[in-house]
Amino acid sequence: MDDLFNASRDVSEDVFRNIVSLRPSIDFYDELTAGDPELATAAAAAESRVKEEMPPGLIERGFHYTTAITYPFESEPYLMSRYGDGTYGVWYGSLDTDTTVAETAHHMIQDEGNIEGLDEVVIRERAVYAVFCRAVLLDISAKGKSHPGLIAEDYGLTHQIGYRLHREGQPGLLAPSARRRTGINTVIFNRQVLNDPRRLFYLTYRFDPRSRTVEVEREAGEVYVTYPAVSAT
Repeated sequence: MDDLFNASRDVSEDVFRNIVSLRPSIDFYDELTAGDPELATAAAAAESRVKEEMPPGLIERGFHYTTAITYPFESEPYLMSRYGDGTYGVWYGSLDTDTTVAETAHHMIQDEGNIEGLDEVVIRERAVYAVFCRAVLLDISAKGKSHPGLIAEDYGLTHQIGYRLHREGQPGLLAPSARRRTGINTVIFNRQVLNDPRRLFYLTYRFDPRSRTVEVEREAGEVYVTYPAVSAT
């Protein structure tokens, strides 16, 4: 395994994280006010008074940081994933937004496609965040061909890698995407190398169980990409 760890990259740039979210059109006061316009007005006024006493952007910054960065490190028991065996937290991002879509669309097909008897389109909403990463990361992103276990469905090799790097205190690594040939993922074990999260845009995913495809919309009603790609013939 040591031949995997002979390259590193000094990363000081935005990386992209694609997570479950809700588009802002939802009225979060609905459940409190039951549609009563006077109660809704009172709730909005109370929120405004609280925000006036806080530094500008404090709530939004805190929300973005918790949502886009800390969750994988605080959600014990930790989720098992490609580089995480369930005993520690792992944060995943990508060097480009297209790779985040391919990764998340694949997992939606796997998760929803395993539901027995599902015959209706499933809709999920997500958001893409830019998060600044500054760290020297081990770089195994070009080694998918020489080490096919890096992109295999069997996570045996990648669990060994993740456990070793986490135990040694390494901040993370750059790894080949298993879902997009040219994609590179960031695999982070130390939240301290991540900061300044900013939400870029929302996405809507529509999974069709009959075709086992996911249509992704960035703007409502406009298909941004279909995964897997649908043949023109």
